[in-house]
Amino acid sequence: MLLSMTNPMTDTSTLTSIDQLKVSDELRKDLAEFVSHLIEFYKGDLLSVTAFGSAVAGGYSETSSDLNLLVIYSDLNIADLKGVAKLAQHWLKKRRFMPRFLSARNLANSARYFQIDLMEMRDAHVVLYGQDMLAEVKLCRSDLHWQLSHEIKRMRMRIKQQFWRTAGDAPVMQDILIHRFSSLLHLTRVLLYLEGKPASSSPEAVAEAAVTELGIDVAFVRQMQALKSGELKLKEDDQVNAFSRLMDTVRLVDERVDQVAV
Repeated sequence: MLLSMTNPMTDTSTLTSIDQLKVSDELRKDLAEFVSHLIEFYKGDLLSVTAFGSAVAGGYSETSSDLNLLVIYSDLNIADLKGVAKLAQHWLKKRRFMPRFLSARNLANSARYFQIDLMEMRDAHVVLYGQDMLAEVKLCRSDLHWQLSHEIKRMRMRIKQQFWRTAGDAPVMQDILIHRFSSLLHLTRVLLYLEGKPASSSPEAVAEAAVTELGIDVAFVRQMQALKSGELKLKEDDQVNAFSRLMDTVRLVDERVDQVAV
C-alpha cells in the first residue's frame, strides 16, 4: 500500500501540542502533515509519535538540524516499514524529519543500553500523538555511568584520527569541531546529572554549567559557540589550536567521569 503524500484525511486537531516546538509555523504545518499521514496509515498499531532534541530544547536550525521523532508501534517489522519508507524519505529530503521507528517491546528491551539517548529524550520531548512512552523510562545510575564512560573515551580515541584524516581541509575540519563540541555538551550534561548538579536540556545552559561547575575554558566554549552559529570561521592554524583545546576539554571531562561514584 502506497500512501499519498498530500491531503491526509486525519484530523490534525489532536496535534495541539505541536505548538510547543521551537520551530517556525511553516515547519509545524509540514510536521503536522507528516504525523497525520502516519496516523492515517497505521491507525490502531501506532501508539505514539514524540518530538525530541533541539526542536524541543532550543537551538534548532531549519538549514542544518534534524527534527528528531520517536515513532512507537504496538508491533513492527521490516515489512511494515516498507510501506512508509517512501513517505519518510520524502520528508527527510524536504524537511530533515528523522523518525526512529520502534516497537514498544524494542523500546523496553533496549532502554538500559541507550541510557544517554533516553535521558535526553525523556527530559526534552513533546508528545505529538498518543501515549507518552518516555514518561515511564527508568534511568539506572550504573548503566548511565558505564555508557558515559564508553562514549567519552571513544571520543577521546577518535579525535586524533579525525584530525590527521582531515588536516588541511578547512570546511571538513570545521564541521568536525562543531559536531564534536555538540556531542561533548550532551555528554557533559550527563556528567552534571551524575554529580547531582543542574542539568538543563538547553545546550547554552549546559555550556555555562560546564564552565562554572567543571572549570572548562570559557574562551574555548565561546569560540565553539560562535563557530556553531556561523559567526566565526577559523583559519587552518586556528583550527589546529581548536582541535588541541577540544582534546584538552575531552580529557578533562573523561577524568572527571572516572571520579564519579556509582
